[in-house]
Amino acid sequence: MKYIFLFIFLLNLSFYSFLLIKPLNNPIEFRIDKGEGLEKIFFNLEQKTVFFPKSLKLLFNIFGADKRIFPGKYKISDEDSLYEVFNKIYNGKIILKKFIIHEGAIVKNLFSKNILDQFCLERKVSEPCSLEGYLMPDVYFYNQENEKLQILNVSYSKQINNIDEAWNQRNELASNTTKYELLIIASILEKESCANERKKISGVIFNRLKKNMLLQMDSTTIYALKDFDGNLKKKDLKNSSLYNTYMHKGLPPGPISNPSRESLFSAGQPEAHEFLYFVAKDKCSHEFSTNYKDHAKAVKKFQTNK
Repeated sequence: MKYIFLFIFLLNLSFYSFLLIKPLNNPIEFRIDKGEGLEKIFFNLEQKTVFFPKSLKLLFNIFGADKRIFPGKYKISDEDSLYEVFNKIYNGKIILKKFIIHEGAIVKNLFSKNILDQFCLERKVSEPCSLEGYLMPDVYFYNQENEKLQILNVSYSKQINNIDEAWNQRNELASNTTKYELLIIASILEKESCANERKKISGVIFNRLKKNMLLQMDSTTIYALKDFDGNLKKKDLKNSSLYNTYMHKGLPPGPISNPSRESLFSAGQPEAHEFLYFVAKDKCSHEFSTNYKDHAKAVKKFQTNK
């Protein structure tokens, strides 16, 4: 008799082991909301034709999965078995969305006004609350929409650390620069240059500021324009905005983008040279000049005939 029971036990064990590892061939996505228990999870899965036999449901209780349920969106592929489904729920292998803050991105194109206002209220940021420049470009992962405020907090904190580090390591040419001025210069560098020339163009900015010259940076002027179509016109250069560095001397009143760590350090470590002008030769290369006469020739050579 005992052999019969053993046989039945082994038969059941083999059957359920087979069920546990057999591919479901049923690619689906499902969500576990906060506060949902195992009963609700099993019900939702059954609605999508994923069935756990009662004996296999016990796995969740045996391993304590009922006490560590991670809310979020889950994905089951063709090859996944019931064991894989259990493993994903048990370990919280949710589908994460990417939130990308590109180098040179502008705050208003990243977060809604509601999120920005909530952040400023919670962090007690002084009015007017402007976060331009204070977000670190990176790829952030999140599950639900309400986590974007957390992304904003993380990005802000990381950028503050970058600013502090870049300011603490500034060289002699940038020694009298405040943290905010460094951030503004970095935001311009992000728009005006690639990484290979940022310290050189940083040197141009410092040289022009030292000589009390107009910066004449297209990127600062464009920042203040509404509905910019990609073509900077002569009338735009007469815009009265304080960001128009063709009309107003010195730095613009604030950052014009969210700069990378590379740009922040380039702003704090400008290259020592005598160049006062530069004109684009191609996407990541410029012709530099020490006087306007040579600059005019470079403009004619590299821009006029394009």
